[in-house]
Amino acid sequence: MSVTRTCNVVPCLLSLVISALPVRYCNAENMAKEPLSLVAIGARYGTNAGTDRNGAVDRVDVFGSWRTPDAWEFTPGWDLGARLNASVGVIRSQGDTSAVGTFVPTLAIGDTGDGFSFELGAGAALFSNWEFGTVEDFGGPLQFILDVGVNFRVYRRLGLGYRFQHWSDAGIYGAKRGVDMHMLEFSYRY
Repeated sequence: MSVTRTCNVVPCLLSLVISALPVRYCNAENMAKEPLSLVAIGARYGTNAGTDRNGAVDRVDVFGSWRTPDAWEFTPGWDLGARLNASVGVIRSQGDTSAVGTFVPTLAIGDTGDGFSFELGAGAALFSNWEFGTVEDFGGPLQFILDVGVNFRVYRRLGLGYRFQHWSDAGIYGAKRGVDMHMLEFSYRY
């Protein structure tokens, strides 16, 4: 099968599968008045110490997560919706430190009360410094992020989460260099 034909068949199959799911579009009136609503704020710590032989990259940041007003309800109390996650923080490796900011649009599947969510997203990061010692060199200030996370409420409005992030320059600065980051997050959930 040619690439062109595959590109035409895939959207048709995806449309057919989505139309067969018992999914209902929902947009609550109170959410329609706000384009974005804050889901959580918090702090994260991440490292790649166990997975990178070039040396540990450690990250500390503060983050916010916002829900867009549109969601698709699977069953009562569970939905699929879009979120926007952003953070600012620092990265440290090989004795050097860099400021970093991230913006990651995300799809989240979870309960409508925000007690649990599974997230999958892709976005970007900007570094103030991308060279760390003589070993780590990310090539330039712009990095791309693939993000998978799980979050849950543990007590009242306090939450815990785990996030796996892959950062890479996607080859835009020449030789591709990436980092796999494991992150633990603590949050206040709204």
